[in-house]
Amino acid sequence: MTSASQVEHLHTTQIQPCGSAGLQDWLYLLSTRAWSGLKWVMRRAKAQHTRRNLRVCESVSLGDKRFVAVVQVDEERFLIGGSSGSVSLLTRLQETKTFAAALDREAQKIS
Repeated sequence: MTSASQVEHLHTTQIQPCGSAGLQDWLYLLSTRAWSGLKWVMRRAKAQHTRRNLRVCESVSLGDKRFVAVVQVDEERFLIGGSSGSVSLLTRLQETKTFAAALDREAQKIS
């Protein structure tokens, strides 16, 4: 049969927590996922910050895959026109309070 020392050995091995390795693995996985998520958020924030240099302020469809748009680059605005095969700079817009005022000024230049 078993001796008292063997019973004591079995008793001490059963008392030790057997799930501590699982808990450490779970905490490691959680921390690596949190770190990856933080890196992703920081990359997105940086990418959004750099994209603000070029922005489409307004766009109007003219049908048949044609459009006119106001594009802002830094502090300058440009009126561009495009079709399915090309994009053209129509004019550089001066600083005005409204888009309608800029269109009126350009129409006067053409007339």
